[in-house]
Amino acid sequence: MGPRLLPLAISGRGTLAGRRSESTLVPSSPFSALAHYKSLFAISSGRSMALAVAARAPYAMIPLGTMTAITASTGSVASGGLATGVVSVATAVASPLIGRWADRRGQRFVLRLLTPLNAAALVMLLVAALSGWDGPLLWVACLWVGLTSLPIGSFTRSRWIVAARQPRDVSTAFSYESTVDELVFVLGPAFVGIAASAAVPAAPLALAAALVLLAGMPFAITAPAVIDIPSANTTVTRRPSIGTVLWAVVPAIVVMVCIGTFFGSVQAAVTERSLELGLASRAGLVYALMGVGSAATALLAVVIPAAVRLSTRVLVGGLGMTVFILVTWTQGSLLLTALTLLAAGLFVGPTMVTAFSVAERRSPSGGTGVAMTAMQSAITIGVSLGAAAGGALAAAEGATGAFFLAAAAALVIALTGTMMMRMKASAPITIADTTMERVPAL
Repeated sequence: MGPRLLPLAISGRGTLAGRRSESTLVPSSPFSALAHYKSLFAISSGRSMALAVAARAPYAMIPLGTMTAITASTGSVASGGLATGVVSVATAVASPLIGRWADRRGQRFVLRLLTPLNAAALVMLLVAALSGWDGPLLWVACLWVGLTSLPIGSFTRSRWIVAARQPRDVSTAFSYESTVDELVFVLGPAFVGIAASAAVPAAPLALAAALVLLAGMPFAITAPAVIDIPSANTTVTRRPSIGTVLWAVVPAIVVMVCIGTFFGSVQAAVTERSLELGLASRAGLVYALMGVGSAATALLAVVIPAAVRLSTRVLVGGLGMTVFILVTWTQGSLLLTALTLLAAGLFVGPTMVTAFSVAERRSPSGGTGVAMTAMQSAITIGVSLGAAAGGALAAAEGATGAFFLAAAAALVIALTGTMMMRMKASAPITIADTTMERVPAL
């Protein structure tokens, strides 16, 4: 058995750095590729993987939970939207800083400090909702929640990078993590709806606080204590600045912002179309189908032939999303809208997996924590932009406007893939490096 996931430290290149030349056989069939998921249990444990899933669940509930609770308590959708925006923006700004802190001090120190603070912040926001606060105290509570929200998915990916014993393990882990992200993204709002309906509108915030303590604290306690160590074959003694890391992973960040914008604008478009057809209550189910399709293909991303370049994957993913969202725009029924969204989602999952792979390969040694958390911030910013701009377009032009915004975001993804090809920023994968392209540092 290999090393377990949770006791290990984050590392930008550490475990894999000296193993890039190891020969690994390319799976001969999709079934053998899928069988590689068994290797994850030799790297981590089922308990650790389940804990990581539970620890990120509350953060999928917080945006909609905040909107629901504050709108109900203040009687103002504007206040609910502003509260959600404050939480989202604060989270996006804080995540790379938290990643850098973890790179310097280790995940255990950062998580043990911030997890209880985040739980306390959620309790304060819960009190604000139950008390009907609408003013400075409410914004302070929202800011506190956002600044202490933990990028669990990013931290988990960083752990996989150092625990992996060969490059294909990283690819498999990223596929698995993207599937988990999609499932949590779909199920989080569902939990909000169930909790709010079964109790009070503020109940989802109470549930999120409880999950932070019950799952987040064990995740923190079992986190690696050792900080990121540069690889043995590098002479780097100082960690790269946040700006250096972000510049190195710009292509991946652009892709993630666009995926987030795609999600946010499609949500607005589906909501508007459902209202137009008099089926507003079904909007969530229709939108969820896109997440289901995305989760399924993220899990299957390991089946993609190893010789397919990352830039090609980005290009194909962006083109597929563009085509099917335009097809979705032409539909007149909610059933056909759901089916075409399912098809569009099939291209989202592998594209997200690829974006994380690009970030991992391009991030400088010692900057993995910043790179992974920046990816999470990117998609958060994208969702916020997409929801806000898509909502405005839907109000002015109907569902058509929001669908066109989603198509534009997908097209930018395709253009990013094309630019990666033209810049020759990557080289084809070889059997010696079977999962991803070699991407020269910027």
